[in-house]
Amino acid sequence: MESIPWVIIGLVWILNFAISWFNARTVGMVWVETKQIGGWQRFMTWMGAIMSASGFTWCYLIVLLFGAYYLQPGFLKPGQAPYLTPDMVLGGLSLGYLIILPGILFSGMMIWIDSLIQAWRRRDLPSIGVAAWNTFAQVHNTYGAYKGASGAWESVGKLFKGGNSNDAKGKGVLLIVLLVILALLGGVLTTWSIVSHYAATVPLPTRRNRV
Repeated sequence: MESIPWVIIGLVWILNFAISWFNARTVGMVWVETKQIGGWQRFMTWMGAIMSASGFTWCYLIVLLFGAYYLQPGFLKPGQAPYLTPDMVLGGLSLGYLIILPGILFSGMMIWIDSLIQAWRRRDLPSIGVAAWNTFAQVHNTYGAYKGASGAWESVGKLFKGGNSNDAKGKGVLLIVLLVILALLGGVLTTWSIVSHYAATVPLPTRRNRV
C-alpha cells in the first residue's frame, strides 16, 4: 500500500468523477425529450445513465475501501489486529470491478455504435472526432476487461476463501461486501439525483390546443 502513487490515483479519480458527472448532466438535459420520443434515443439515454452510475460507483468504491483500510483499528490503535489486509482491499476492488464491468462494456458498445451512426449521417469533424474517441475508449475497455477479468476473479476467489463470520477475516469480508454495496447504491443515487435535477430544468414540449 505504501508504494501506491497517490497523486496519479487522485488525478484519475477526479477525471473519472468529472466525466461521470458530465454524463449524468447530459442525460438529464435530454431526459424529458427522449421520454416523449422513445425508441433508440431513449435507449441511448439509459446507456449514458448506466455509464455514469458505473463511474460514480468506481469512485466511491476507491474512497470507501481505502478509507476503511487506513481507518481500521490496526492503524488507529497499534497492537490491535486489523480486519482488512491489502489483499482483501484488492479483492473488494476486483468485486466492484466485476459487478460494473458488464454494464460498462454493454453501454460503451451501444454508445460507440451510436457515435458511428451519427458520424456517418453528419460527416462533420465533431461527430467524426467523437466516433474516433469512442472507438479508442471501447477498444481500451474491452482489452482491459480481457486482460484483467481473470485476475479480478482470482482476487475475488481469495477474498471469499476461508474464514467465517466469527473471525477477523470473516468480519473483514462482510465489511468489504457492505462497502461494495454502498458504493453501488451511491453511484446509482448520485446519477439519478443529477439526472432529476437537470431534467427539471428542461421545459416540457408545448401541446397544441385542439379546437
